[in-house]
Amino acid sequence: MKIFKSFIVMAIALTAGFFASCSTEGAWEPYNTTGGEPTYSFEQKSSNYVLTPVDTLEQVVVKVFRNNTNGNVALPLDVKVSHDILTYDTAAVIFENGKNFAEFVINVDYANIALGTKYTASLAFVVDSLNYFPHNASITGNGSTSISIQVEYNWQSIGKALYTEDLITTFFSAPNVTYEVEAEQAVENPSIIRLVDPYGAAFPHNAPGDYDTSKKHYMLFNCEDPEGVYMDGYHASGMDWGYGEFTFGCLAYYYMAKGNSLEDVKAAGYCGTLDENLCITFPAKSLLISMEDYSNGGLYNSNKNGLFKVDLSTTTIAE
Repeated sequence: MKIFKSFIVMAIALTAGFFASCSTEGAWEPYNTTGGEPTYSFEQKSSNYVLTPVDTLEQVVVKVFRNNTNGNVALPLDVKVSHDILTYDTAAVIFENGKNFAEFVINVDYANIALGTKYTASLAFVVDSLNYFPHNASITGNGSTSISIQVEYNWQSIGKALYTEDLITTFFSAPNVTYEVEAEQAVENPSIIRLVDPYGAAFPHNAPGDYDTSKKHYMLFNCEDPEGVYMDGYHASGMDWGYGEFTFGCLAYYYMAKGNSLEDVKAAGYCGTLDENLCITFPAKSLLISMEDYSNGGLYNSNKNGLFKVDLSTTTIAE
């Protein structure tokens, strides 16, 4: 381990404690199923569906459990969906007498799903202002659950891009380096580019054990508007220097996820650009970084030197 990995740099959080690290995919929580007052819990705290263009998904079934089987019970839910293609009948889960579980169904209009778009839903029990659960019961285990659905593009390699790193400098005194990283292009939308394992073995500051080798990790850029480039989503890096896994994103996506348009975030100066030399760059401090075990996984501004760059001129996209 190089010495700079041991010294964390003081940084001001963008939203310290606001954007906590994501729940484990499909995580299960212990649930008390016997005795005492009636208790209710969602089966899982999160479920993620990553599909291919040839897959189908008509429904997502969310299970809710109780610790008894007594009576017909209707529990109100606070349900939020990100897009109109996700629908449901009523914002409640219905338990039948004699059963200790019930199912809430989210319908998916799969024929109108868009490639590369993440669709989300969240469900939570409704608790009154005095924090008493309806029906003289309480919540145990999971009081809420989240669902994400995404249909992946098909990808093709376009060779090696030159990547200039200026993200981890938010926290560590690591010198900026430029190195080769495998790049891919979406077959269905050539304006979508992703880097493959930019913080894996290719990263010069890494040593064996600093990064996850069990799967690929990606950094994805939407370049449909060359003057409005953004990292599409938050990207787990697979790299951990002792403070939990690094995750990267950008201010443009952060504010778009809150309902702002691409034109809004462009006007605010948060977007990157893809120039005539096929280089992706971003304004200083317009990118984001978090470490899972540091400051509750809060997001911090990165690209502090303004040196971040993805040079695609070395790839076949230039041909």
